[in-house]
Amino acid sequence: MRFWMKALACAGLLTGGAGQAQAAWWQAQTRHFTVYGEGNDAKLRGFAERLEKFDFLLRTLTGVDNPEAGAPVKVYLLSNDGKVRALARNPNIGGLYATSDRNAFAVLSREAKSGKFDAGAEEVLFHEYAHHFMLHHFPAAYPAWYVEGFAEFFSVVKFQPDGAIQFGLVPMARVPGLVLASPYPVKNLFARNTDGLSLRDGDRYYGTAWLLTHFYQYDKTGRREEIKRYLDDIARGVPDLKPDSYFAGGLDGLEKDLKAYMRSRLSGSVFRPTTMQTGAIDVRPVDEAQGALVEDELRLISAPRTEDLPGIVTKVRATVAKYPASAYALALLAEAEWAAEEKESALADADRAVALDPRSARGHAVRAEALLEKAQDSGSAEDWKAALTAIVSANRADTEDPVPLALFYRYHAMRGGQMPQIGYDGLRKAFSLLPQNPSYRMNFAHALSIRGDYAQASALLDPIAYSPHGSDMRESVLRLKAELDAKAAEKAKGNPAPAP
Repeated sequence: MRFWMKALACAGLLTGGAGQAQAAWWQAQTRHFTVYGEGNDAKLRGFAERLEKFDFLLRTLTGVDNPEAGAPVKVYLLSNDGKVRALARNPNIGGLYATSDRNAFAVLSREAKSGKFDAGAEEVLFHEYAHHFMLHHFPAAYPAWYVEGFAEFFSVVKFQPDGAIQFGLVPMARVPGLVLASPYPVKNLFARNTDGLSLRDGDRYYGTAWLLTHFYQYDKTGRREEIKRYLDDIARGVPDLKPDSYFAGGLDGLEKDLKAYMRSRLSGSVFRPTTMQTGAIDVRPVDEAQGALVEDELRLISAPRTEDLPGIVTKVRATVAKYPASAYALALLAEAEWAAEEKESALADADRAVALDPRSARGHAVRAEALLEKAQDSGSAEDWKAALTAIVSANRADTEDPVPLALFYRYHAMRGGQMPQIGYDGLRKAFSLLPQNPSYRMNFAHALSIRGDYAQASALLDPIAYSPHGSDMRESVLRLKAELDAKAAEKAKGNPAPAP
């Protein structure tokens, strides 16, 4: 998910000039985050602490009582806005949130915001983490305006010296779009997602989504119940909803009241926790080789274009030449080579990585990918055994890495025959570790459909099918959901489900 904001003056390029000093990278590890930044200063620890407090706020307000659910989110603080935009290949964003096959991650700039009406790094991250949190704990088919409005509602948070947390505050970056350009029409807000919006209309859309969500949270009239009933029916999958029928006076009536609400004095809330256990924060320097690879690794995991992969391989290879004893660097090189279709080199460098560090889950995973392909081509029992051994080694190296778990399911699927329960269990755990990753969600839904769990498979696809952001995957998922819903209806009539 990418965060709309007004374009700021571009500051800096993706790579520094010749002779420019390279700052050391440090990391702050907390229960739910790993924050990477250049330079060891109090800001990194303070930023990580505020992230944990924000997570605590969300969990308390939404009633989520499992503090360990999900893999930690990685947060990268780059030195300037230009690097973030170059990485995202988008000049109009202030931050990037995405998932790799291992982690959810966010990329932000350390630069201070340039004015009152710009979004700073923390606002961007709080917006994106609210998306992450909703998708993990409340993955329903919410309308696009509420998905974005929920994230905007929690984007502006202030931490007080006495431990109080203010939230629900006005996001000043949205004020110009709301006040100077006017709110986005409510009928259009309900009818569409964020696809194809201009920068101006994007600001109006997000601002109005925030305003309607704020109205929903604080309105004392019957509108709150109307919106709640509408959202509940959307989440339950009620077919053929007609938004006008939920609101007195239809959507026109809702818009009239919303505009009146905007003219009132808008305030937020204050959360005063009696206890807040954010846990220990461990700040330490990043390994020198890993620090040298941070930006190249980000390029590799941020959906690079095919034509960019050879350049990434070349840069990582140059770093490996400087740090030949780094298993981390070799494993990353193997991963880059595999992505770039340099398969023999990938297997050789993965072998080198695990020889240096038998606990390199990344190195074992690349080996498994290569050996699975070899086994499929040869059909040799020995090759299948080697592939399985590599998968098991990767899992033992890191039991919380979803990649080996997904590879284990793929191994059994490629071998054919009935899928063992342990295969399903592995895929289920991979999905539970990173439900924000659309591939894991798709694969697990497919596995459920094979077992005849059509209704559950369809519901699992809701966050993709009704995402605020368009994609080819979303369109194909909408078609797939229609097929699954038809099969679920047939099963409900008493027709037997096919054997898994």
